Amino acid sequence: MGESFTGGIATAIRKQGIALHRGAINCTAIHSIIARAIWPRKTAEHWAAAAGIKPRMAKYWLAGTHEVSDAGKLAIIREID
Repeated sequence: MGESFTGGIATAIRKQGIALHRGAINCTAIHSIIARAIWPRKTAEHWAAAAGIKPRMAKYWLAGTHEVSDAGKLAIIREID
């Protein structure tokens, strides 16, 4: 990963108001940013359908209150590929 790529993620995370310690990576926040980029409308519903889970869980992921499961991560990877 290039420096500009990681800098772009850090900028997006700061814009969303997600507090990170210097040098820390909040993977749930990164997954949420990517999911919103993939599915800009009805993100939770689309992510839930792709991961095979209930939309409420996807809303928790987007809010950052729960860690994204492996199924959620795989749904993003499948959508990108």
